[in-house]
Amino acid sequence: MDSVTNKLDKKVAIIGGGIVGISTAIFLLRRGCEVTIFDKKILDKPASFGNAGWLSSTSIVPVLTPGILSKLPKMIFSKYGPLFLRFPGWISMIPWLLKYLSFSSKEKVNYIAENLKPLTIDTVAMHKKLSLNTQASRWIKESSFFYIYKNKIDYENDYSWTVRKNFGYQWKEVQSEELQNTYPDLDKDYKFGIRLDNMGYISNSMQYLSDLVDEVKKLGGSIIEEEVIDIEEVENKIHVVTKNLKNYQFDRCAITCGVFSNNLAQKFGSTVAVQSERGYHVEFEEPNINLKFPIMNAFMKFGITPMQTGLRFAGLVEFGSLNSEPSEKAFNKIISNAHEMFPALTYSNIKKWSGHRPATADSLPVIGQSPSSENVYFGYGHQHIGLTTGPKTGELLSKSILQDNDIIPLNSYKADRF
Repeated sequence: MDSVTNKLDKKVAIIGGGIVGISTAIFLLRRGCEVTIFDKKILDKPASFGNAGWLSSTSIVPVLTPGILSKLPKMIFSKYGPLFLRFPGWISMIPWLLKYLSFSSKEKVNYIAENLKPLTIDTVAMHKKLSLNTQASRWIKESSFFYIYKNKIDYENDYSWTVRKNFGYQWKEVQSEELQNTYPDLDKDYKFGIRLDNMGYISNSMQYLSDLVDEVKKLGGSIIEEEVIDIEEVENKIHVVTKNLKNYQFDRCAITCGVFSNNLAQKFGSTVAVQSERGYHVEFEEPNINLKFPIMNAFMKFGITPMQTGLRFAGLVEFGSLNSEPSEKAFNKIISNAHEMFPALTYSNIKKWSGHRPATADSLPVIGQSPSSENVYFGYGHQHIGLTTGPKTGELLSKSILQDNDIIPLNSYKADRF
């Protein structure tokens, strides 16, 4: 046990058991803290499960980039459009959406990318560090990624590559013949691609999370599967109140419950509200297509990953659906796009997932100490890169709680930046 922990003797509550909460717990436990994770149902297929499984060091570009206003109608109404607006839910989001759109200028996109890069750049190494000497490490696969386009012009018009180039990333252009040789089942309309090396993915996202939860328990951490309804601070102690009115006492608390962080975080000074960015994935079990590397279909805007459990297609963004059921229209769009992309695709069964990702207006997460309490910390708002950035956020939070963060400054992720 290190000297910092001996001095501070922290008993810490983690509210939310996704990848950020689990990572924070493991890093704290390894330093001798007493940690309890609260989650209504910790392995109930959270957003940390429902994704493409990518560990993408280049995921520094926000969804909104310069010129987005002219592209919005196509994104919403096109057959291949990746954006859904659920009526009437999105109407109440209009003030937030207008603020969200205001962060699409070149200057602001570059600022966002500059501050996402420290969280993404070493994602594979951070997942290896998190899962060191655990069963979870078996699911981390190092790999190249391919971004595919129907032609080179579409690639040249994709502003995200300008941003990545400005921040020092490199890649290889792939022409039609090599693309078809790498993916022989891919529709012949795709004639251009980008290859990114030194990337990674999680080949079984549910088992990966389960193995990490086992590591929490192995290290002496506790899991309480109850819904937290309130957090109170009394005489410098944190009281966590659950739905059945039980009251648990701690020295410190980290709020890491994604899109459900709002009410708890606002009570402790956060001005960065999150909105639901509902995501979808469809997994084709026992497919007849074997992918050597994951693919990002840059035309249709979704990722395809060769999971141990099947071929997973993940994508689409839906606003205004926090209190609605998943859209069958969205699932059908993914299935239709999958068949259009791979015309010969067959499979034994389909599994569907939909869940809520926490979106902030400036596409940056909230990480660090509460502005109103030295005993409360935040780690939420990672949008669609929560799995990629989860371990780094967990390490940052653990070091902030133990007051020895020497990794990166957290000013850009402050909870009161708005």
